[in-house]
Amino acid sequence: MAVKDFVIKNFLILGLLTVITIGLVFPKPGELLGEVQIGSLRLPQVAVVVIFIISGLCLDSVSDCLQYKALTLAIILVLFVTPLIAWPILHFGQGYVDETLLQGLALFCVVPTTLSSGVTMVTQAKGNVSLAVLLTTVTNLLGVATMPWSVTKIFAASVPIKPMEMLFELVWLTLVPLVIGMSLRKVVPVAKDFAKNNKKVLGLSQNSCILLVVLLMTSGAQSKIVSTDASDLSICLAMAGGVHLVYRVVGYVVATAAQLPGREWVTVVLMCSQKSLPVCVSVLSALPPALRRNSGLMIVPCIMAHAAQLIIDSMLAVRWEQPDPEEKKAPLLPA
Repeated sequence: MAVKDFVIKNFLILGLLTVITIGLVFPKPGELLGEVQIGSLRLPQVAVVVIFIISGLCLDSVSDCLQYKALTLAIILVLFVTPLIAWPILHFGQGYVDETLLQGLALFCVVPTTLSSGVTMVTQAKGNVSLAVLLTTVTNLLGVATMPWSVTKIFAASVPIKPMEMLFELVWLTLVPLVIGMSLRKVVPVAKDFAKNNKKVLGLSQNSCILLVVLLMTSGAQSKIVSTDASDLSICLAMAGGVHLVYRVVGYVVATAAQLPGREWVTVVLMCSQKSLPVCVSVLSALPPALRRNSGLMIVPCIMAHAAQLIIDSMLAVRWEQPDPEEKKAPLLPA
């Protein structure tokens, strides 16, 4: 039972390690699956659609979360402040790290906040869970409109991207499925009950779709990944951890300066330092073919950054497990 609980709790991280290994050692099955089409959608795109339908289906009620000051600050941080770090990554990393790795890490910086793990961390820290859910919903909806222009800047030196075409692609891959899932939960009582009673199963299904896309991308880029210099990967890993710590400090300073109440303070600092791996996957799936062939290498820094935020935040969230977060606010960073 202890082993089962450990596997379920760490399913995504363990799964990522497994599928990356399989994709690198046995790339052929992933390459063949990558060519499968269902209607007009490639298999990775189908997986992305399923991810966001499940996300919409699992979103809880947000009726008691209208903390306007905290919500406004968080939206600004997630969509307009944290993406700015993509520029120094691309500018100062040139000549030291493979450009494709830099582009992947920069892409991770411009996506909205995480869809599930951030809310889990806020729950553990006894923050305002409803605010976290609303922030996730709003930033992922608005992010569909902001990301195409950010992504265009990231890849401007490689291949020109038409923002409106990418916006259209992301609307159909992420926004429409998310709204479908939310609508099913709202108007179909059976769907709401099913989602409520099977959150763990749906979460594992969503993560399995992420793993499928990572497997396909890794298999397709196997030759390029194995030929990448180990020092490039090491530097990229260090940068991924550094980016998360920068986000953490920025959130800490802003939330403290705004004098947010304890529960909202915890929520803003946690949610604004996390980025969404599923959205990274959706953006990579929406790239033009000339860039998509490198998506297997681009996803590597995204996975590194995702792992860094999970490990760091899981340790820090434990520091906030208090009976009343309003009474005492534990510091994010050790003294």
